[in-house]
Amino acid sequence: MELLSRDYYLNYPLIYALTHGARLLAADENSVAVLKPQYNFLLLAGDNPLTLIKNQPKPDLLEICGSRSADAIAAYYGFAESLECHQLYYSHQTVVSDLPLEPLHADDLAFVLENYDRLEADEVAQAIREERLFGLRDKGSLFAFIGLHEDLSMGMLFILPGYRQRGWGERLERALTARVLAMGELPYGHVIEGNTVSMRLQQKIGFVPCSDKVFWMW
Repeated sequence: MELLSRDYYLNYPLIYALTHGARLLAADENSVAVLKPQYNFLLLAGDNPLTLIKNQPKPDLLEICGSRSADAIAAYYGFAESLECHQLYYSHQTVVSDLPLEPLHADDLAFVLENYDRLEADEVAQAIREERLFGLRDKGSLFAFIGLHEDLSMGMLFILPGYRQRGWGERLERALTARVLAMGELPYGHVIEGNTVSMRLQQKIGFVPCSDKVFWMW
């Protein structure tokens, strides 16, 4: 934890995981490897975490906090897919929000799968069961959603085209930020490299870029 706290905001995914039941897989003076067995989800941080995992089986999902070893780990595991992201965190203790968030329920699964393709059906179903996905409705019909990933990062934002350009994205982000603050956790999220629209939205609300990028592989 002392090592991770040297760059607290960048390494927050591992800090959160370790304080919420994840298993410390290995650590040395430079690197940390953490496993969430229920998801076969491996989180890495430090200068050279590859040395910690060479005898470990390939995970289903991998998150690397920091870019120094990303290429080497990608080559070692040979993942088919990857995302390079900016990690941003909310730098204030309060946020202005006027929007209540309603957890989605099982009947909303089809709508989410139809409009969001970065998670498998079982992952979306798990998020709904764990009340990590929230939605907005117009006359009972779902038109937008936002949620928290397994590492508590904010994301999964979607708004039907007919409701865009009305400020719903910012209001949803603010509402979810308020919810995470109420949990006593750090609001943070990932913006895919090149997504300037999302980056401007995060910074408008008060999110600040971390010291390095985060890489997702699966």
